[in-house]
Amino acid sequence: MIRRQLSDAIVRGDVGTAEAKARILGQYADDPTEALDDLYDALRTAEGLHTVGEFDEERFAASMNATRASLDVLRSSLIPRQSRFTARICVGPVSGGNDVMVAIMAAMLAAAGHQVTDLSRSTTPKELLRNAEQNGAELLVVCFDEQTIGLAREFANEFESGGFRNKFNAAVFCRGSPWTPVEPSPFAFVASEPLELLSRATEYLIKSRTSAQRETR
Repeated sequence: MIRRQLSDAIVRGDVGTAEAKARILGQYADDPTEALDDLYDALRTAEGLHTVGEFDEERFAASMNATRASLDVLRSSLIPRQSRFTARICVGPVSGGNDVMVAIMAAMLAAAGHQVTDLSRSTTPKELLRNAEQNGAELLVVCFDEQTIGLAREFANEFESGGFRNKFNAAVFCRGSPWTPVEPSPFAFVASEPLELLSRATEYLIKSRTSAQRETR
């Protein structure tokens, strides 16, 4: 019930109610991490309504503010899971914009036990890549949506030509628009839903760690 009320408040753009419901979940829910899924789904609903013209800019901004306020409350309640397969992961949108969705994905990855840096302030593919390098990333999750999907080739070219492939790997999180494969693909994997991103990241780390152990034998 509380999780549904939180979702409804986010779609309505009711910051006060969303913050209050998030605080209850943070204090009393068995696993506050589950509420991150509600934040993501609710903001995707608002995003969809904005795309089709049901929400104007002001209404959509209210939903984003409610999401951001809820996330700020929940962060302090998240207890990272213990796992052998964790990494230094950077997350950022391909063209910046302080994306709230990216902040949610960063929180999900941190709750899974990873060391996560949110690079939302990066404004270009090159800046995103350079910031990931400066933060010692093992994996960069670059996020695309309907408006930025056209930058996929530019990002891939910059990743390859800038020599970043030798420093860390890159993966794609693409929401709201079908992913058009970039060939040849420089990406470790592509995901379109949060749970898929978490599972694919784990699969990737297991394979890379196993491969590294074999090479050292």
